[in-house]
Amino acid sequence: MTRFSKIGFILAAAGSAIGLGGIWKFPYVVGQSGGGAFVLVFIMAFLVFGLSVFIVEMILGRASERDCFSTFESLAPKGQKYLKYGGVMMFSGVVIFSFYVVVLGWLMHYMVLSLIGLPKSLESTQALWEHFVGEQVGYQILWHFVIVALCTLVLGQGVKKGIERLNLVLMPLLLIIFLALLGYAMCQSAFVDSVRFLFAPDFSKLTPKVIVDAIGQAFFALSLGVGVILTYSNSLPKKGNFIRSALIVALMNFAFCLVAGLVIFTFIFGYGATPDKGPGLVFVSLPLIFANMGLSGQIIAFLFFVALIFAGITSAVSMLEPLNAWLIERFSFSRKKANFTTIGISYVLGVLLLLSNVVLYQENLSFFGKKLFDWFDYVSTSYMLPLAGVFLCVFVGWVLPKSQVYAMCEGHLSGMVFKTWYFIVRYIAPVGIVVAMVRLGIENL
Repeated sequence: MTRFSKIGFILAAAGSAIGLGGIWKFPYVVGQSGGGAFVLVFIMAFLVFGLSVFIVEMILGRASERDCFSTFESLAPKGQKYLKYGGVMMFSGVVIFSFYVVVLGWLMHYMVLSLIGLPKSLESTQALWEHFVGEQVGYQILWHFVIVALCTLVLGQGVKKGIERLNLVLMPLLLIIFLALLGYAMCQSAFVDSVRFLFAPDFSKLTPKVIVDAIGQAFFALSLGVGVILTYSNSLPKKGNFIRSALIVALMNFAFCLVAGLVIFTFIFGYGATPDKGPGLVFVSLPLIFANMGLSGQIIAFLFFVALIFAGITSAVSMLEPLNAWLIERFSFSRKKANFTTIGISYVLGVLLLLSNVVLYQENLSFFGKKLFDWFDYVSTSYMLPLAGVFLCVFVGWVLPKSQVYAMCEGHLSGMVFKTWYFIVRYIAPVGIVVAMVRLGIENL
């Protein structure tokens, strides 16, 4: 088995999570959910639910060193091999990858536009975005193809040569770009407004939807419930404290979400724009802001979109790796055949998703008031990832013997730390997620 180096695993796992979830999605969900109230729940969900489930996936991957289905099948007690079907969580990766690459195509288009010149009025920026997404099918399909081709190239190299090598270069570069953007943002007067918006909660805005969205975002931010961390953990070095690696990855991702929010909202408030633009936030408000900064804004815009594309590609390739690993291990697919199978399905789905935003096809690709693109985003974040998290907690907390779970931690979780983590996995995390989802379901009736 080809294994990550320790730093390779940390950067690969961080690269999987530090992507559009933290930079594109976190800010727009925060903007739609009223700021501080969402962030407070997100922090709690991240630390209690997210980190606990992250460790669950790691110990399962380390113990089995196999694909998702085989992991649950091999570890399940005798007579409960049907639990292998918990491995269906890896198909969430196809769902997420399908809309991920559409957004990456949009980013590539705007990266090119940042070199040519962006409009300087809100009306022009809004019109540019609506015209591109709603009418320019050819450009969208072109950029969509380019992004998918890049992802195929990376996946074709496998875990060591492709995913680890990509992250060894892109993650430090991404960190440098965002630290520079944060430094610039801190020099702006609107930085105070950004801090206030993110960290001064208005509890009247707390609703079941905000709570479920925060839990889903915590899972999304850590790439949980897809099998990514479980699959990556298969390739960890056998020696070393993997719990420490988990904490490093989680804290990196947590910090990145908050940094992205601080940077983006500083720019937005600084130019009097509103934070509630939804998925188009980075395509409407930010280009306007960059355009009005002159030449420096053009440079920052280019670096910003390059950073987003880098982050997105590292996340996107990880989403298909669990399914690829299953096809290779269970059905003896070559890596090339597995890649073309998963990429092919995702590519077709992605084309349908981008067409659902196009005016000409929107009516035929919308259901119950939502476009197909919005459905994929909503279902994956609000249902598929949290439900997978519940299954993982139940499997480790209730199916496996406690002594076996303790042994799987290899002494890296012991004493009161293990008891606290185990209690969270067994009771708090699954119950909390289910209660939040039930309340959301009642609210939507």
